[in-house]
Parts: sequence; C-alpha cells; structure tokens
Amino acid sequence: MYFYAARVMYFWSGVDTTICTAIAEMLAKEKNKHVLVIDLDPQTNATVGLISEEKWEQMDEKGQTLAQLFQDRLNGDAAPIFNIKDAIVRGVSSVDGGIDRLELLPSSIRLIDIQEKIPMIALTGNYSASPLDILKNAVAGVIGRYDYVLIDCPPSLGTITKNGLRISSGYVIPTIPDIVSTWGIYQIVDAVNRFSADTGHAVTPLGIVASKVRGNALHQRICEDLSRGRLGRFAKANGGVKQPPLFGARVPESVDVARGADVEGGLNTLRQKYGSEPYKALFALTEEFEQRCQQMIN
Repeated sequence: MYFYAARVMYFWSGVDTTICTAIAEMLAKEKNKHVLVIDLDPQTNATVGLISEEKWEQMDEKGQTLAQLFQDRLNGDAAPIFNIKDAIVRGVSSVDGGIDRLELLPSSIRLIDIQEKIPMIALTGNYSASPLDILKNAVAGVIGRYDYVLIDCPPSLGTITKNGLRISSGYVIPTIPDIVSTWGIYQIVDAVNRFSADTGHAVTPLGIVASKVRGNALHQRICEDLSRGRLGRFAKANGGVKQPPLFGARVPESVDVARGADVEGGLNTLRQKYGSEPYKALFALTEEFEQRCQQMIN
C-alpha cells in the first residue's frame, strides 16, 4: 500500500459532504496538520463550502479547476491550460477568513459534461495514456507536502471517481442511518474491492460514519446493526464482503451545520460554525479518524 507520503483518504460524500470538509477543517485548525481537499464531485459542494462562489467562478473561467485538468487531456496536443500550482487555493474555509494549512483543489459543474468523454483519452494517446492516472500525474509533484489529502466524490464509480481511488490509501463512507441511505454501502465496498484487485492498488475501507443522526428508533436500530457488522447484504454475503466498521462518533442532524456552509457568514470558530454538540461529535470523529489512519499505516 502506498501513501504518496500523505494519508490520502477518499470520502463517498454524495450523502454528506460536511463530513469530509469538517474533518479537513478540524485537522488543519485544531490539529495543526497540512491538509488538501480534492473536490471530485461535479456538484462542487465541498468547493463552494470552502471558498466563495465568486472565487470559484473566477478560477473556473481561468481554467484552474479539475474540469480543465481532464479537458486538457481530451484536447490532445493542444497546450494545457490547467496548472496544479495555480489551481490549489490556500487558506480556505468559512471560518476566520480561511484556515492556515487548509488548501483546496476545486471542482466544477463542467465535470458533468466531461466525465462521459474521459475514457476516450486512451484512444487519443494510442492506448499509451491511462484515463485513470490523470489526477495521479497532476498531483505527483505537490502531494508530498501534505499530512492528509481528503478527496470528496459522488457515490458512483465512474472514471473520475476511479482517478481518486488511484491515489487513495483508504476510504470513508458517510451515511444517514436509515434503510434507503444504507442500501448502496454493500455495492460501494464490493466495487472498490474489485477495483483494487483489477489495478493491484489496495484501498482500505477505514469505516462508515453515521451522519445526520436523529434520536428515533429507526436510526438507533440501523446504528446498532452497523456497529455489529450485520447490515443488510453484508450479513448474507457468506464471508465474501466484510462490512467496514462503524465509527464510534455519530454526527447529529443540526440546523447549525447547514448555516455554517455560508463562506461569507463571518464565522470565527469551528464551534460557532457547527454548533456546540455537532462540534463535539465532529472533533471526536476527527480524533478517531486520525487513530484509524495511524493503525492502517502500522
């Protein structure tokens, strides 16, 4: 298993991008770690949660978002526009005008149109260029300066998603603990297992995070099933696919968390951004995340 001198973690955050960005903010602000967030989700939720929409629009127009990285490869021999050093935004967050040591490689909604064309890159390079290694090659020169690299992505396994897995050492699955939201966890784990087998690059499941948790009986029952490793199809898999462990910290549903997504809201602290109880849960989750990363390395 390789780490690019960093702990590169993948977040299947189609359910809740907050988990990825909150852990990144906690690591940078409270733990003094140097952190990079890579936003691979075309919805750009992590991006507009860490920088203003105006800043994002300026960067997208200049071709300094991940959409341009992939578009450059589709443009064949044309001079590339994307530059990794210009694309990384430093000191991002809605807290305190930005957090030192927290950086962002932004996404773009243009990825929606581009992602279906990316497999064609192999044809333009006479099969010498892999569509799965575009991100890996782009970040190779900078990734070693970070303690953690957190990748936010949609809950799908397309070519862009696989670009993230190619540089990841592990992954985290945030989920709302209800029946519908947890249906896809088995498919995610099974798909990543097959991807690891096909590429020879191990990507370890770090665990499942229960997010937007309510105090009702259904959420408590699903959390109990997750904690015992007996969720749905995992319990019937006859040992073929093992359920990732549930993180002990559970993130409650909170209006304060939604308000904290406003990057121009004049927030001064992470506790103010997330609210007192969610802050405690997210901080506990971050500490548990660090511990699991260290255990994986050892």
